[in-house]
Amino acid sequence: MAAYTLVKLKNMTPLHIGTGKENYDFSASNLHSDTLSAALAAIKSQTKGGGGIKEFLDSFVVSSAFPFVENRYFLPRPQGKLDVVAVDSDEYLIRKKLKKIKFVEIPLWNDLITGKTLHIFERQLKGDFLILDSADKDFDLPYVSQVNQRVAVPRGGMDETTPFYFEWTYFEAHAGLYCLLDVADEKKQELISLFQKLGEAGLGTDRNVGGGKFEVETTEFLLPEVNHANAMMLLSLYIPAQEEIGDLDLLHSRYELLLRGGYIAGSQNVNFRHLRKKSVYMFNVGSVFHTVRNLNGKIVDLRPDWQDERLHSVFRSGRPFIVPIKITGYE
Repeated sequence: MAAYTLVKLKNMTPLHIGTGKENYDFSASNLHSDTLSAALAAIKSQTKGGGGIKEFLDSFVVSSAFPFVENRYFLPRPQGKLDVVAVDSDEYLIRKKLKKIKFVEIPLWNDLITGKTLHIFERQLKGDFLILDSADKDFDLPYVSQVNQRVAVPRGGMDETTPFYFEWTYFEAHAGLYCLLDVADEKKQELISLFQKLGEAGLGTDRNVGGGKFEVETTEFLLPEVNHANAMMLLSLYIPAQEEIGDLDLLHSRYELLLRGGYIAGSQNVNFRHLRKKSVYMFNVGSVFHTVRNLNGKIVDLRPDWQDERLHSVFRSGRPFIVPIKITGYE
């Protein structure tokens, strides 16, 4: 089995992840790997100086963040049609509900990636989640979103106040997010320490009023060996290196592209926080590539074209957290 470090972000305060647009009434639905790695790099820069950030980002791979409820963990569904048979409902109805599924409870996910057919009951489909049948009566959604009205008060008090709406994601008491970390043993403690500092500082928007703070708990996480794997699945965002593009076999792969951009909100220099990063398309979590080659991805610099020699590089990691899987129908 492949072993990784599971980093649990628990006791999370309300979270708002910006979408790169000036619309606070909508929060991004996912906390992605490039956001996590960039936040860790920012914490490292603040505590140990700004040198060697690209080398730091190249020293580890982190997945996007996924939900947990107590000791039950969920991973993203693979892109494409799931190998599922309905036990107690119309197949068409089940297929319609399966299209809405974003996360699969890990024992079922393990079966999916090893090529097994799932036999499920309709009661196992809980909104965005496909859960174990034995736990359907005890399952509470790990989070809920709520839009609150707020007021922007201009500085100086001369102009009128402006109402606006702001969406928070609230987590249940025993729920939160977790990510997987692939890092050499000699670097592991540094990364865990940075996660702890990040939990104190907070993630996302409105950290100054307590948003996005969390406590950290770590444990070992094992993924099953997949015999006769014929594909690779992303648990993170991914930017392919030029030499990898030909290996992806996009014609027979199942993938989604995601445009990433937004403001340089994490800059230590407040004069640069209004600037927009350059945008880049990345392969999204759950994408499945018809290849078994190892993929390394690349780190890109999204520094905007701004004529100020003080403006630093804005690195974004496109290094993939990728796992082998077996997909029915692939040769």
